[in-house]
Amino acid sequence: MKQRGRAWVFGDDVLNDGQIMDIEMTRQVVYEPERLAPLAMCGLDPTFASKVRPGDFVVAGERFGQGPMHIQGPLALAALGVAVLSASMARSFYRLSISVGLRVLPFATGIRQFTSQGDELEVDFRTGEVVNLTTGHRLSVAPLTGAALEILEAGGEAGWLRAHARSAQRSLILPT
Repeated sequence: MKQRGRAWVFGDDVLNDGQIMDIEMTRQVVYEPERLAPLAMCGLDPTFASKVRPGDFVVAGERFGQGPMHIQGPLALAALGVAVLSASMARSFYRLSISVGLRVLPFATGIRQFTSQGDELEVDFRTGEVVNLTTGHRLSVAPLTGAALEILEAGGEAGWLRAHARSAQRSLILPT
C-alpha cells in the first residue's frame, strides 16, 4: 500500500460534479471507467488526464469531492491509477472512492502547504507517512484503518466481496 508519483495540486472546495467529472457523464449515466478517465479533473484542468501518470497524486485542500453522491468522479480517478490526498473530503466521495478502489487519505492535514505542483511524493497508506522526495520533508497524517484499508487492499468493494465469497464457500465445505 505504498505509492510513488508526482503531485497535481488543486485548491479547496473541489466539486465532484463539474470539476472532478463532467456533469454530462452523470446525466448520461456513464459508468465505464475507460470513457470517464479522459475527463478526470476536466473542470479544473482539461489537460489533466493526458498529462497524469499511474501512481501520481491529486493533492487538494478542504472539502474535496463535495456535492451530490455520484460515482463517476472516483471511477475516473481510479481508472487513471492516481490517488487523492486532501485536507478533508466529502463523506460521500470518500465512501465511493473506497468502493471503487481509489486510494485516498482524506484527512491529510497540512498536505497543501507541504506539497507544490510537480513534487515527487511517496505515500504509505497503512501508516499515513508522506515523504516529499523533492524537498526531503516528511509529514504524518491520519492513515487508513479497518474496513476501508481492507477494501482498498482488495482493489475495491468488488475484489473484497469476491475474496470473502470464496472464503465463505470454503468454510461451508464439509470434510468427507
